[in-house]
Amino acid sequence: MKSNTSRPFHASNSTSQDSSGENEDCCQSNGYSEEEMNHTIAICVVNVFLCLTALFGNSTIIIAIWKTSSLHSPANMLLTSLAVSDFAVGLISHPLFIATLVRQMYDISTSSRALWVAFNIVSTFLSGASFLTVTAIGIDRLLALQLHLRYVAVVTPFRVRWLIIFIWVISGVSSSIGVRSLVLYYQVAAPVLVTLLVVNFVVYFRIYHIVRRHQVQIQQRERQQDANNGNIFSMNRFKKTAMNTFLVYILLLFCYTPQSFVAVALFKTSWRLSSKVAITTGTIVLLNSSLNPLLYCWRVREIRTAIKQYFCC
Repeated sequence: MKSNTSRPFHASNSTSQDSSGENEDCCQSNGYSEEEMNHTIAICVVNVFLCLTALFGNSTIIIAIWKTSSLHSPANMLLTSLAVSDFAVGLISHPLFIATLVRQMYDISTSSRALWVAFNIVSTFLSGASFLTVTAIGIDRLLALQLHLRYVAVVTPFRVRWLIIFIWVISGVSSSIGVRSLVLYYQVAAPVLVTLLVVNFVVYFRIYHIVRRHQVQIQQRERQQDANNGNIFSMNRFKKTAMNTFLVYILLLFCYTPQSFVAVALFKTSWRLSSKVAITTGTIVLLNSSLNPLLYCWRVREIRTAIKQYFCC
């Protein structure tokens, strides 16, 4: 989950300084070719746009949930925590990434390396919070299906608040480990990431199994349609919320998978990462924070209605 863009850049810059006479096609003293320069500038422009969409989209979600009392549920508290981490990506991670790329193009110095370190720390912290929150949302949906009426008594706002605090503290501790030792960070992060992936798979498989079983029971009682209207409506609504959570998880996997493969290749093989691959995979990770609010507005009718009511007023 941590960005490794600083490593290839430093390697390529030291090479260009040792053999500056051999790089005739480089337009900068840092070893950037014209093609690399154009690619980096394009990535900066994309990140400026994503920064704005992440800030606007997630702030809209947070305000809509905060201003609408009917949305103050434990599930939406977790959703708000995810929106806060995505908003922080737009507020901190995107500007740091852009500043680091611009600085790296024109100056390889202690300050540019410090920017990479800062970006790595922040991205690790926020990505960890996002991944843990998505896992918690999936478990919450499973509990809602299994506990039924007891769900309200077990999953209380007080307990969810403490869970959110725990998630952010764990993410902060993980990012601090990466500052001290990158190898130690991957030794800790790798089994945690695999565990979270397995937990999410089990959770959603269990949700699918239970929903499928309820569908079979409902189909067997179609003759008692009037008596079961409430149960059918409740099950259909839960199926939709479970699918929304699953789509958030799939979206997160889609954005984080490329950089996960890059991290494994860097530390398990002798492959040297190019600057294009490094900054492109980093941008895909940051893209997740702009796509999540679009998914909420598309799939969650209550949030979409709250946004329309608030901003129209």
